[in-house]
Amino acid sequence: MSFDFSKVRTGGQARKLTDPRQLFDALPSREQRLEFLRDPQGQVLETWYERRTERDLVVKMNTGSGKTLVGMLMCQSSLNEGVGPALYVAPDPYLADQAIAQGRALGLEVTDNPESPKFIAGEAICVVSIRKLVNGKSVFGFASGSRPIVKVGTVVIDDAHAALITLEQQTTLTVRGDLPAYTKLLNLFAEDLKKLNAPMFLDIKYQVHDAVLQVPFWSWTAHLFQATEILQGLRDDQDVQWTWPLVKALLPFCEVVFSAAAVEIRPPCPPIAQVASFHEAKRRIYLTATLADDSILVTDFAADATSIARPITPSGGGYLGDRLIIAPREITATIGEHDIRSAVRGFADDGLNVVVLVPSHRRAQLWEGYADVTASTAAQIAEVVARLRTKHVGVVVLVNKYDGIDLPDDACRVLVIDGLPEAYSAGDRRDRTVLGDSDAMVARQLQRIEQGMGRGVRSTGDYCVVLLLGARLSQLIATPANRGKLGPATRAQVELSREVASGLEGFTMDALTGVMRQVLNRDRDWVAEARSRLAGVTYGDATVTKVAIHQRAAFDLAVLGQYESAAAEMSKAVNAAVDNRQKGWLQEQLASYQHHLDPARAQSTLAGALKLNPYVLRPRDGVPYQRLTAGKAQAAQAAGYLEATYRDANSLRLGFDALADDLVFNPDHVPEFEDALEHLGEHLGFTVQRPERDSGNGPDVMWALGDLRYLIIEAKSGATADRIWRKDVEQLSHSMNWFGEHYDQSCTASPVIVHPVKTCEKNAVPPPGTRIITEEGLRKLREAVAGFTVALSTSSQYSDPAAVGDRLREHHLLGTGFLDRYTVPAGRTYT
Repeated sequence: MSFDFSKVRTGGQARKLTDPRQLFDALPSREQRLEFLRDPQGQVLETWYERRTERDLVVKMNTGSGKTLVGMLMCQSSLNEGVGPALYVAPDPYLADQAIAQGRALGLEVTDNPESPKFIAGEAICVVSIRKLVNGKSVFGFASGSRPIVKVGTVVIDDAHAALITLEQQTTLTVRGDLPAYTKLLNLFAEDLKKLNAPMFLDIKYQVHDAVLQVPFWSWTAHLFQATEILQGLRDDQDVQWTWPLVKALLPFCEVVFSAAAVEIRPPCPPIAQVASFHEAKRRIYLTATLADDSILVTDFAADATSIARPITPSGGGYLGDRLIIAPREITATIGEHDIRSAVRGFADDGLNVVVLVPSHRRAQLWEGYADVTASTAAQIAEVVARLRTKHVGVVVLVNKYDGIDLPDDACRVLVIDGLPEAYSAGDRRDRTVLGDSDAMVARQLQRIEQGMGRGVRSTGDYCVVLLLGARLSQLIATPANRGKLGPATRAQVELSREVASGLEGFTMDALTGVMRQVLNRDRDWVAEARSRLAGVTYGDATVTKVAIHQRAAFDLAVLGQYESAAAEMSKAVNAAVDNRQKGWLQEQLASYQHHLDPARAQSTLAGALKLNPYVLRPRDGVPYQRLTAGKAQAAQAAGYLEATYRDANSLRLGFDALADDLVFNPDHVPEFEDALEHLGEHLGFTVQRPERDSGNGPDVMWALGDLRYLIIEAKSGATADRIWRKDVEQLSHSMNWFGEHYDQSCTASPVIVHPVKTCEKNAVPPPGTRIITEEGLRKLREAVAGFTVALSTSSQYSDPAAVGDRLREHHLLGTGFLDRYTVPAGRTYT
């Protein structure tokens, strides 16, 4: 007769232990594959247990190192200690399901029901996506709502940086452009928007895809009651109802941005205090990858900066799999993107899974003919990821998905990140325009890129090759200061990869492919060196900027009505910023707080912000226009600019390549095109202005060619029509009239439109002498600039005015003859 051991098995010890390592060992029902904790998991759990009474703690572990298991044990330890209920929050439902599976594999009691009696009683861990926690109808309740607040003792935010994206979306009130309320709001602010930027207002009115325009804070304040009435009527809208309860009390402080698709109303920081279950929790734990900058945890989650700056990490980074991270265009100018895509297709044909991360559908189209699958929706991505984990699929293109997916081992051996992550919401696009290449924006981009690079390596024994495509992306990683913002392990792998790349400079794609195959075939010397570099990686304190600390403090004070104190904190944020672009952006926020107490002072502050950053709001009374005059001779001016901008010939080539990548007709990249047109003029030795941006009147871009000759340029790079519309021609006519008011008759101006076609509609009468840079003209210009770039970078004489002048002449880029070579006369249709 067998003995029934269930008579003596109670599992009670596992419900009493609070030390998470002991707890793991005592779990009676965990699956056999979870026999041991990995050493990094044990190290992290031990440190957390020592510091567990700190309210905000960040746990940093490399991608694929078992963060979910660690988070689950922290939850159970806290429950055993009486610090419950315990809530585990994932970035999306897919990862929430994975966390539930992990918890059950450990033998823990897990539920996805926040109303479960076991969760409320502290007997089960509740796992939800952040969207279920943060919304205006949340079952957890919120601070200003009528639903009872669900008391939570311990909250774990998994993949916190990915969760932040959803947090910001959930606390942004979006009114779709197809709703009558959108039209009412646009009409309410029409006069102020026209005064601020009439052409941009017309672009929004006529549904130009990429146009965005922020409502001035003084106009928003003046019309706040009428705007609130309009929004109040939307409280039952299928989209608005999930956000309105969280945002309505914060409307006086919100930023309001119009696009053709929607108007977005968002507070400067997420109102996380409204999410009382999280805000009032005794323990708040953030699980993240090993990213260098955690400032956003302070601004968005209102986390304690002192604790956040001391993350809990394993002792070293040697447990991460190895990656070769290569930017082919940085190695040699002769490698084209077609060559790279063909090589990638070759790896797939050899039986390897290749995953390509692209920022947009437009970028995904470049992979047509190379890709086996393109996925963009959550369901499509989940389905193809499941296939990748079980069999060979080939080349898989994922649109705008840089986090939240696991591609271990053979699921992904070659990972391609094709282009910089893009901003989709109106507010994000406005931030991208205002912040430009500031440290603040670079940190955001690097965070998404590093998350993307982590998709293909999920454990110590895993490995893959990462290819970085696109000149902007290559330029970003090539800059030493930017690489310093990466996590220690990623930075070590990038530096090793750059050493490999330096030995390939000037080689062909075949040579690069050979090196990639060595890595994928586990070349012994590569494996040894890759592991050696990671073995020496250590983790120190995280970066938490003073800007973030003061920015969050300012918002919290403003919500309490303490505007003077809020302004004082915001002034500290401005002073702590490291570059003028960010300083100006922060000073604009400072002015918005000051406006509640002293409108005149706010306008003075805004005028100062505009001097630091020409993309911020202009003061109510505008700014006086400053005439543009040519500087030195073109060649001398170009040589001086290039020498001041680029540290070596390689960075010069990448800089020009990045300009060329932006000089394309693309409705999604209108601001980038105008920036590129401005900077191209500077690279070629012209003096350049952006009158419409800087003063609210005049052309998009203006080049002074020398000898009192000017180009008045209206850029319609987002145009998709087969003719030039009357409104565009009228805008050019207005800019020519503007030129006549500010310049005397000794100056001559040539009117230019950048448009895919040269033909104006029948009722559009262009100014005399109008020239068009068509798609063909733009192609010729890019080719000329490419030849100029190669010649300068090869000879490394870009700081020598004589050599630069010779190259400008050789490639037909001198001011004289520019119009004849790259533009055509405007035509008209009479039908």
